[in-house]
Amino acid sequence: MRFRSRLLVDLNQLANNHQLIQELIPNKEILFMVKADGYGHGMIPIVRFAALELGIKQFGCATLGEALTLREELPDLDTEIYVFSDVQVELKDCTDFYLHRRIIPVLSNFHDLEFILDHKDFRHFPLCLKFNTGMNRLGLDYESSEQVITKILKSGRREIFHLMTHYASSSKSMEEDAQNLLQKSRFENLIKEIQAAGIKITATSTANTGAISQQSGTLDTHLRPGLMMYGPTSLAPELRPQSLWRGKLISQLETYIIKVFPIKKGECIGYGATQVQSDGVIAIIALGYGDGFSTRFMGARLNHQGHEGVVTGRVNMDMAHVHFPMSALKDLKVGDKFIVWGHDPGPFYRLSEETKTLTYELFCQLTSRVPRVHRTSP
Repeated sequence: MRFRSRLLVDLNQLANNHQLIQELIPNKEILFMVKADGYGHGMIPIVRFAALELGIKQFGCATLGEALTLREELPDLDTEIYVFSDVQVELKDCTDFYLHRRIIPVLSNFHDLEFILDHKDFRHFPLCLKFNTGMNRLGLDYESSEQVITKILKSGRREIFHLMTHYASSSKSMEEDAQNLLQKSRFENLIKEIQAAGIKITATSTANTGAISQQSGTLDTHLRPGLMMYGPTSLAPELRPQSLWRGKLISQLETYIIKVFPIKKGECIGYGATQVQSDGVIAIIALGYGDGFSTRFMGARLNHQGHEGVVTGRVNMDMAHVHFPMSALKDLKVGDKFIVWGHDPGPFYRLSEETKTLTYELFCQLTSRVPRVHRTSP
């Protein structure tokens, strides 16, 4: 584990982002996505704070293992936990977990739906159905809606607890993109068809981060924010200037400088003996690919004390070289704190674009060697 290289997580900023979502689309329940260890920020402290301080009562995981971790680590929280992808309801151990640990599988194929409806122990279990309206990932086939309705009615049920879909292109315009318009139309048709069959729908959700950023989802009972709760929007770069989202990153990735030395054009550094392209100064920072500071960071621009440096040469497992102009020498000192990203999303987006790495991935790729430090005070 590192000590001075760490991800500082500001829980007060999480609260600020939550408030901004509520202002964008008021009076909606929040189903907060906390999969992949809270998008790399530490799932347990995030959920504890969100439940106790923000009043969020519903959380989304990708796997049953993640859901069980929440139940085991936070047994006293009054929350609903959804499993979105790796549900495996037919396995005996998994069946028991769903029945006895208050965990809801999101049913996205007909086999799992049949299993739940035909299993006598699940006769009073809430039905959460996800339909594929055009993303062609997980989801009950849109064209099979009549078959789904018939199966539900034959089982004696008259209620769907939560009906949802997932947009494939919410990074694009929700009002102009043809795929988004198609998916919205199909979901509205599904609701009408299900209700016409006499089946009550208690809750609906379609809006993920990109859709919420555009105030889409106002007709649903629930919003499903993921990335935006941690700060960034998922909108495409060309749409960000028009975005209504003003959230900030809840995290700051910081490390420190472990060596500083001047270097001349043509001199070599590191593995592969990379030749530097100009005179300058090298600052070696204590982050490498063993920490999730990927080799994709090579060539990325980082700032320190107002000076712009470039990650130069091969990123090592434990460290990386950052090449600054000679004018930065006076402001580069061994032991200095070095911030890779802070709360301002602008440099974070730039890092994502320069490294051709999704913003989600920048968060999630940080390894456990980088401790997560959670704070509520300035």
